[in-house]
Amino acid sequence: MMWAVIGTILVVVVALVLWGIFSGAAATVNAPQVQLVAQESFIIGNTANVTLQFGKGLQGVSISMAVPSGSTVTSASTSCTPTGVNVAEGQKVSFRCTLGRSLTGVAYILVRWTGGSTTIKWVVG
Repeated sequence: MMWAVIGTILVVVVALVLWGIFSGAAATVNAPQVQLVAQESFIIGNTANVTLQFGKGLQGVSISMAVPSGSTVTSASTSCTPTGVNVAEGQKVSFRCTLGRSLTGVAYILVRWTGGSTTIKWVVG
């Protein structure tokens, strides 16, 4: 009787450990990787050309830009195209953003897609 209880406890513990390992791995594998391709991203005047590379295929990708408070550029004055694009794994996409004014310092690129979003910090030239 005692061996049956010990065996049941061991089976439950092993099942919980395996569930924790595989559920954590699945969350990591499904996390999309979006990278700023710095050498292809630049600002001329009030136009930002931002190239992102996607490590996973995503649907409905759009970006916007935001800047820290106190800057002369606000997220309300930022418009980026294209919007709602579908991307394949490994694909590079260039976005053009029109800013309220020229920008230097730090900007944040907000990347949205169907089912999620991420923010990338961009130290501008």
